[in-house]
Amino acid sequence: MLHDQDLPTHIEGETLSISPPLLANQEPPEIARQIAALPSQLQSQTFYLLPRSQAIAVYQLLDSNLQQQLQADFQNQNDNNLVNNLSLEEKKQLFQFLYTPTTNEIEDSEEDSNYFPSNPFSVTRRRIGWLFVLLITNTITAAVIESQEDVLQKVVVLAIFIPLLLASGGNVSIQSATVVVRGLNSDVPTQKRLLPVLGREAIAGILLGGMMGLIVVGEALLLQNNSTVAIVVGVSLFTISIIGTVSGAVLPFLFQFLGFDPALMSAPLSATIVDVLGILIYLYTARFFLQV
Repeated sequence: MLHDQDLPTHIEGETLSISPPLLANQEPPEIARQIAALPSQLQSQTFYLLPRSQAIAVYQLLDSNLQQQLQADFQNQNDNNLVNNLSLEEKKQLFQFLYTPTTNEIEDSEEDSNYFPSNPFSVTRRRIGWLFVLLITNTITAAVIESQEDVLQKVVVLAIFIPLLLASGGNVSIQSATVVVRGLNSDVPTQKRLLPVLGREAIAGILLGGMMGLIVVGEALLLQNNSTVAIVVGVSLFTISIIGTVSGAVLPFLFQFLGFDPALMSAPLSATIVDVLGILIYLYTARFFLQV
C-alpha cells in the first residue's frame, strides 16, 4: 500500500520539510493546514506519507480542489507496480477505497460529535434519571447514619472522621471506574477481561488502602490521641478502599452489559455505593473495637 512504503524525499529539487514522525505526532487539522500551505508539488508526497487511518481524517479536512489534485496524482503514480497495472477507473476506485471513510467510521464520527450535545435539554434528559437514582441512594446513606446514632452519641469523636472516610473511598472508586471506562472505550480486549481487571483493581485497592490506612491512623492519633479510634479509622479506610476499587471496576462492565453508557453513571454510582457501605463498615467496626 502507498502508505507503507518509503517515498522519495525530493521532488524537482525541493526537499520535503515534513517527516513522517512529525506528522504522526500531530492532529489531522494541523496536518491538513500544513499540507495546504506546501508547494503543490509537495502536497501529494506529504499526504502519501500518512497512514491510512490518519489520511482519511486529513483528506476530509482538505478543500475540494486539493482533494481532486490528490486523486489525479494518485491516478498518475508511477512508483508502484500494482498501481501501474490498473486502469484510470480502477485507480480512482482504489483511491476512493483508501481515503473515503467507511460507514462504521462515519457512524463513529457522528457518535463522537453527538457525545457532547449542544442542546441543554438533551443533556438534562440524558442525566436526570440517573441523578434521581443517586439522590435516592444518598438518602439511604443518611438513613444508615441515623440508624447508628447511638454509636455516634457514645463516641462523638467518630463523627469527625466520617467526611474523610467517605471522600477517600469515593475518590478511590471514581479513579477505578474512570480507568476501566477508558479501557473499555479504547481497548477492545479489555471488554472481555472482567476477572483480570477485577483482580488488578482489587490488588490496587489493597495496596492503596494499606498506605492510606497507615496515614490516617497517624492523623487520628495526632488529632485525638486515641489509639483505638485511630485503629477503627485505619481499618475502615483500608476496607473501604478495597470495596471502592472493586465496585469501580465492576460497574462499567455491568452497565456495558446492560446497554447503558458506562461513562455516564459508573463513577458517581460507585462513589455513592461506597458512601453507604463505608458508613456501615465504619460504625460496625467502631462497635467491635470500642464495645459500644
